Amino acid sequence: MPTTAPAISRSLFGGVLDYDGAGHYPGLELINLVFCSAGEDLLPSSEKISVTRRAHEFARRLVWDEKFAQSRLWLDVLYDDESKNAIRHLLKCLQLDIPNLKKGSEPSWERAHFFPYTYSLVHWDARIRGSRVSIERRYLRGGGALAFHVLRLDGDESRLSRVRKGFRGLFPKDQETPLERLAAVLLSHGTCDPEPVSDEIESDCHLMRDGYDDILRDGMVNILEHTELSAVARVRALMNWTAFWLVLIQHRRASERLNRSPSFIICDCGAGRPQLRRASQRCLKDLQTTILEAADLEAGAEALPRSGKNKLRGFFWASAATIKLLNAWSGRRHFTLGMDILESLVLASTSGAAEIPFDRFTDEWLFGKYSLVVGRRGAERGGLLSSFDASIFEDNERRLVTQMKAAGLLTEYSDATRMVGTGGLR
Repeated sequence: MPTTAPAISRSLFGGVLDYDGAGHYPGLELINLVFCSAGEDLLPSSEKISVTRRAHEFARRLVWDEKFAQSRLWLDVLYDDESKNAIRHLLKCLQLDIPNLKKGSEPSWERAHFFPYTYSLVHWDARIRGSRVSIERRYLRGGGALAFHVLRLDGDESRLSRVRKGFRGLFPKDQETPLERLAAVLLSHGTCDPEPVSDEIESDCHLMRDGYDDILRDGMVNILEHTELSAVARVRALMNWTAFWLVLIQHRRASERLNRSPSFIICDCGAGRPQLRRASQRCLKDLQTTILEAADLEAGAEALPRSGKNKLRGFFWASAATIKLLNAWSGRRHFTLGMDILESLVLASTSGAAEIPFDRFTDEWLFGKYSLVVGRRGAERGGLLSSFDASIFEDNERRLVTQMKAAGLLTEYSDATRMVGTGGLR
């Protein structure tokens, strides 16, 4: 029986899901593995993969390490204080959001990462050990490695080819923007592996073959093929989508380990009904309990320490909070559909510029594929109307319609025709 949190996570979910690697970090890890793998294929089908890691520590320390910025170590690269300050301010705007950072506080350079707006901003974890920079896993713990493993070992060759093409379209080789040129120069002054190294975390991932892997693959194809949108919008959506899929498989696979039907996620979209809010809060507690019970069962007689349990449970709620599937990072929390995750779900559920009926989006996609209960039909199919008045979910669905219209994700052609798509984002 596995006795450590990483071993139990691999056994239950297929890969390592750890609190320190929650939220946006799996998406960042996935992008690193896709674009820094050795060889020409972005998603190699070899048994093991190797990756050339780069730390980007020169640029990261310039922005988030005040002692480094005040030293003269940057003079070999930058012209003077004015150019240094201008580049520091520019790079600071490229920071990947850290949702649990204390208001007004600055992250350490080791915790701060750049959002991959361009190819040369893609970078790995790193820290200072002694007098040298060590490239290692600190926040890229394995969630992205699992997603990468699932994508590259897709048995559907046509879909795999489309995913590879979609990733290539994010950072075309002939695209040389001013930001890319600047990032490439700064990257060249950082630490990089002299030759590719084997990624053992990815090699230890495994496919569960329960049908849930295809949810990731199908959604990723759709997101990457939304070429009517900017590459930045697609990258942001795939990062949110990766985190959402990991949250989804965590509670589904935990339920199945306990021989239970997977639970539904009750989303309160702001209709103001106390019953719905309380049900969503209970839903969050129940799903976390399910994950802990499955971990205990998997551990068997060897009890998993509380710290290990907290890492598994923490990955679930922290990832959900980061992508706005939860209303807040702390306090009384409930499931909702914030704009970040809602936009990503629309991109994952639609093909290019095509639209789908709103009822199909909520019934077939939100409920059928993603286990999200919003409206009356989902509540009925989930067996919730025996405990709740149907009007609660009708109001909730109307609130979702209002939010999607405001965000440009839904067009209302008539009282009976509401279509979901990306028209308002273009």
